[in-house]
Amino acid sequence: MKPQTQTKISRKRAGERGAALVTMLLSSILILGAGGALIMTTMMSANNSMTSTAEMQAYYVAESGMQSALNVLRGNTAPLVNPGDRISFRTAIIPSISNAGNPGVLRFAGWLPYNEPGDPTSLVPVTVGTVTGGYRITIENMDPNSHIVEFQTSATIDGSDVATPSQKTFGTVGGTDEVTIRYTGQPATTLTPDPNNFPLTLDSALGSFIIERPVTSTQDDVVIPKTGFEITITQSLPWVATTYLEGTFEGDVDSAGTTVKVTFDKATMKADGTTYALNLAGGTQVLDLNYASSPGTTSIPARVTSPDPKRLLIKSYGFGPQNSEKRLELMVNKANFEFDMPAGVTFRGADDCTPISFDSGSSGTKEYSGIDYSGVEPQRPAFAVTACDQGDVDAGIKHHDTVTDPEIGILGDDETTAGTVDTPSFLDNANRARAYLDSLENKARATGRYFVSTTTNPVTISDSLNISMFTFCDGDCTLLSGSGVVVVTGTLTIRGNTDFKGAILVLGKGEMIRNGGGNGDILGGITVAAFGRTSGNFTAPTFLTSGGGNSNVQYDSASLRSAIGSGTNVSGIREF
Repeated sequence: MKPQTQTKISRKRAGERGAALVTMLLSSILILGAGGALIMTTMMSANNSMTSTAEMQAYYVAESGMQSALNVLRGNTAPLVNPGDRISFRTAIIPSISNAGNPGVLRFAGWLPYNEPGDPTSLVPVTVGTVTGGYRITIENMDPNSHIVEFQTSATIDGSDVATPSQKTFGTVGGTDEVTIRYTGQPATTLTPDPNNFPLTLDSALGSFIIERPVTSTQDDVVIPKTGFEITITQSLPWVATTYLEGTFEGDVDSAGTTVKVTFDKATMKADGTTYALNLAGGTQVLDLNYASSPGTTSIPARVTSPDPKRLLIKSYGFGPQNSEKRLELMVNKANFEFDMPAGVTFRGADDCTPISFDSGSSGTKEYSGIDYSGVEPQRPAFAVTACDQGDVDAGIKHHDTVTDPEIGILGDDETTAGTVDTPSFLDNANRARAYLDSLENKARATGRYFVSTTTNPVTISDSLNISMFTFCDGDCTLLSGSGVVVVTGTLTIRGNTDFKGAILVLGKGEMIRNGGGNGDILGGITVAAFGRTSGNFTAPTFLTSGGGNSNVQYDSASLRSAIGSGTNVSGIREF
């Protein structure tokens, strides 16, 4: 009976044959699917990791391109093709200079080592670890009309009537010796040089001098005494600015001739980057006034050079492994500076001759010199002061053997009273000094270099000597090191070991304190002037030195030239 029972059971399960195989196969499929997903995930993670690394490498290559472009703009890179080329915001956008004559978009092909300088798609090779990538640069001018200059002029002659400030009559009105010398301003003049021809210079005029005599004025040898004048150049394009040209005229006027000569106090003026240069025969600063009959007109010839643009957009395209690419762009701003340094240290004294507070330092050896440290420009005095401060500064020099002759130069106090050195135009009067200081503040705000110093948030400048920076400190400030231009409206404190290259302008409170030991060098120029920010005349400045150590304050034309370029700042950067 048992065998029959087993047979019956086997027959009943005959339909279950192969179920184990199916189950095994289904389980295997699930396991293989999970394993495949794991392998795929692993591969994707590896690929993502490799892609991320490649993108990061491309980003760093693009960043390297940005830094290289900034180094070019800041003058830290020598030209590769034409040694005589000089970089500026203007030459950066002129193909013949920026690209050294190579075709294509602006990309600094004359300054950066592209694989193929003549190929606009070529790259500057960069090695990131063991992987080689590359970048290319493009430059865009964000001030496309900066080459267009529009200006007009006006003038005031000393001793003229308020109603007619630009003319003065000599001799007897209605007499045989009546002579009038009049200045006629240059009307609104627009100059549009070719933006691709460097330099961007066109000839123009800065108005005219006119000699007039009525028919009754027949006397010869009418003496024209030394008379001062001031010409105001008012610029409206490419940006609003004002500059001044001063001088004197004197001589004799005959019935049909003249020996009157106009002597200008400078040959070149600048207005927010625009250069106005006299264009007189022989490169002199003397203009002979013509007169054969009344009226005799003599134009003031000039050459006007367009300023640099103030904004450039730099784009860097970085290429890494696996065809990775990153793009960065930054806006670079530039502030134009105009300043004269007639000595190693210049003091603008008080209008009422209140004594200056001055001490050159009695401990250690404090050297002061107007000899150009770079050996390029003529020697200047160690100190330049207004006439009534000469005695106080002389008494404040504690060791005359440490001050190079000439120790003191006298600033001319007006057009007809000459000094041994010319007064910078922004120090002619307190109103001009205020306007100049306001313009510096505006430049600092525009380039992100304006800082307010308070007792709870003091400003200390400790920058590199190799990178010129522009810093405007509104309030008291401590300078430890740096280069470029530093403007301080409060008290400037420096240490005995402070090293600085460039221009230091202490304008407003007009107080500079130097203390502590050390052997620091200040190369360039210092100007100190005290005046109110809103009103009032010049007051007495302060310059006090104490502490041991041997230090040097010396005029340096190279440091000042470098300082002019210190207004180059990055205002923004982004990936695009």
